[in-house]
Amino acid sequence: MSRIIIADDHLIVAQGIAGLLKAEHQVLAIAKDGEELVELVKQHDPELVITDISMPGMTGIAAVAALKRIKKDLRVICLTMHDEQEYAEGAIAAGALGYVLKHEATDDLVDAVNSVLAGKQYLSKSVQVEDSAPTLSARQLSVLRLLAQGKSAKQVADALFISPRTVEFHKYSIMKLIEAKSSAELIQYALSRGLV
Repeated sequence: MSRIIIADDHLIVAQGIAGLLKAEHQVLAIAKDGEELVELVKQHDPELVITDISMPGMTGIAAVAALKRIKKDLRVICLTMHDEQEYAEGAIAAGALGYVLKHEATDDLVDAVNSVLAGKQYLSKSVQVEDSAPTLSARQLSVLRLLAQGKSAKQVADALFISPRTVEFHKYSIMKLIEAKSSAELIQYALSRGLV
């Protein structure tokens, strides 16, 4: 029986997911946003997290990046209504193994949970992710998210306990990876993938 935490700002949705899984899995807790999800993972040490993407405060994708820094082997499924390729790529880049659309969840979710727990990627049938999408490290995602929030290199450095020079290095590396030619394009990339 696997230990799972669910995050969704709509409690009725989270409870529905819990009901769907409780026969075979142990649902440890339900979080209403990204910040609470991070705290609950620290407290309960689950094997799997199922998170919505659009939540108040920290988005689900930003939470995934934060969780992968805390617990590298944590398995994550993003359960969302966003079927745009950019969101799926953002979730996978952040470290999610599964990406399931809410309207396909009753059919897909149990399969997704079993696949992801086995270490395999699972995407809803109607979601396309390009293999060529760049994979950013958890650190790069953290830097990108903070820069996209309008923070200066010094503020990002203070928040992540690294030097401003290291922030600039990460920024340059990210821009090269995603082929962004300006800070504006960098921010647009972060916004289009739900990182902010």
